[in-house]
Amino acid sequence: MTSRDRRTPARHHGRPPWLPPGGDAEVWVGDLDSLPEPSIIVRLLLTRHPGDGPARFFCVPGAKGLDLPTRFLEPGPVRSDPAIGVGRLVAHVLGVREVGTHCVGFVRNVVRQPDTGYPHPVPWAHVPVIAVDGGPEPVVSGEWVDVESARDTLGGRHWWPIVEHRLSPTAMPDDRP
Repeated sequence: MTSRDRRTPARHHGRPPWLPPGGDAEVWVGDLDSLPEPSIIVRLLLTRHPGDGPARFFCVPGAKGLDLPTRFLEPGPVRSDPAIGVGRLVAHVLGVREVGTHCVGFVRNVVRQPDTGYPHPVPWAHVPVIAVDGGPEPVVSGEWVDVESARDTLGGRHWWPIVEHRLSPTAMPDDRP
């Protein structure tokens, strides 16, 4: 990880519901040199920074409401390479394969003792959030939202601190697209 990385505590109340007892979720924000391993899910962060309005990010409809575009990586003892998952997610959301991307943070599941319902690697399993360079337009249905108007509905998502940091007006210039 680079020197710009900052660790931010996960925003949850008690044990995150997706983890077995004793599990925790850490949120790391800041540009990373590579994708964390092992990764189980990849998420895409598309942003807009209009000169006359707030920064916005793209969400797609999901089972729990709006969500970042997401791809679950194939489960099993040999998981797919997260870079391949990012490429497939980019192709699906943007309709192109060749765009610059970089990791801007991740959620790390920390599980020392898995139960039978937890299928992911231990002790760590990562969910990186990937920013796309430039301003490509999505080819899938969704909507652009800004941090302030989305805070009440999306602020409890485990990826929220990463998006909020990335779009914060006080973020360092090299921390934003």
